[in-house]
Amino acid sequence: MNQTKIGYYADLFFYPIVGGGFLLYDFNGRGFALHSRWWFAFVCGAILWTLVEYLLHRFVYHKVVVVRELHGMHHSHPNDFFGAPIWVSIIGFSFFLSFLALLWDIEIACGTTSGLIVGYVSYLLIHDAVHRWQLSERSWMRNHRLRHLRHHRNPLPGNFGVTTGFWDLVFGTAIVPERARGPRPIASTEVTPRTS
Repeated sequence: MNQTKIGYYADLFFYPIVGGGFLLYDFNGRGFALHSRWWFAFVCGAILWTLVEYLLHRFVYHKVVVVRELHGMHHSHPNDFFGAPIWVSIIGFSFFLSFLALLWDIEIACGTTSGLIVGYVSYLLIHDAVHRWQLSERSWMRNHRLRHLRHHRNPLPGNFGVTTGFWDLVFGTAIVPERARGPRPIASTEVTPRTS
């Protein structure tokens, strides 16, 4: 969905405030944000984000008909402001937070959701950087850009991870650059020239 610049970047301003609120929740009471359970849940949420991002990109953005068409617009015009409106992520995070609060407790729910939010904001920043930022040859973001450009330009689907290529390696969807593949082996059906 094509958005205004303000709508496109709204998540980057909204979610750090939400994440900070989860961190400070009950700070004047028990102060659970200082407990190791919260921080463990936070790390688990951040790691979980990388898998969620991969699965959404691979199976929703590239397979579900309506979403695939919208995501196709991003592939056709990668520098335009295509993306989901903020209410979509608010509903998703709210559902996840409520589910975890019912399943475990509010401390685990806030910690895990905060980790997911940090992962999501990282994804938004990295994705914006690979498409819009001026990156030097030495930038650590350059590898993210090159991996993501292979996702956009390769005829075979792959490189669905934006924040990390880990899940592409795990699930066999990593697109390896041509020069990293090495020389092409000669297949048994190819004729090799005879030397006399």
